[in-house]
Amino acid sequence: MHLDMERPVAAVTAEVGCPHLAMLIHSPADVPAAQASFYSLALKRRAWVLHHTLPGRGDADRAALTAAGLEVAALEAAGRLTISELPLRDPPETWALPFRRVLERRLADGFEAVWWSRFPLGADDRAFARAFPYDVAWDEAFSGRPAVSLCLYVVGELGPDVRQDRVRALAAIHDGVLVDDGGVVELAGGRRAPSIPGDAPTEERLAGPAARLGAAGRRP
Repeated sequence: MHLDMERPVAAVTAEVGCPHLAMLIHSPADVPAAQASFYSLALKRRAWVLHHTLPGRGDADRAALTAAGLEVAALEAAGRLTISELPLRDPPETWALPFRRVLERRLADGFEAVWWSRFPLGADDRAFARAFPYDVAWDEAFSGRPAVSLCLYVVGELGPDVRQDRVRALAAIHDGVLVDDGGVVELAGGRRAPSIPGDAPTEERLAGPAARLGAAGRRP
């Protein structure tokens, strides 16, 4: 299933250039469509794509992205896409720094930017708490650089209060927060999300689609 992200991503890009994005999804089954759709936007531009996955998950992710409509084998052969199995051994303070060198090499190769996404974080509070400092470090390492990032968070299992705490935390360190609201991707907020006259405050905009996402999941 293809998700139309063009409008919400373009809205944040117009404000910040190369944004750090978060996306709230209902379940892990929604990940391949979200990532394939995001990478398709990158490939319309002169961008190189890096897909972070966990050790041992590379082939499974290739198959899932291919099933979601991304021509993985051809893109890898053409040097437009790399799937990297990412061991998380480094502390938050240093883990993102090697990827600056990756960015510099790809810019030297003639690409205009790097677009990347990673494996999703589940709804478990402890996993979120452990991962959040890594997201903060990534944000600091690539602020102002030609890098567009998409961080996926599964929120469908969370209760409404915890879900709102989580989206507020994400909005503080992401330029835009996207929500897959039953197949329609909305820009729900974020620190650099464009404000539209007459819109509700960012926190209320975050609450609406995120609450529907958790309550109903994906519409048929």
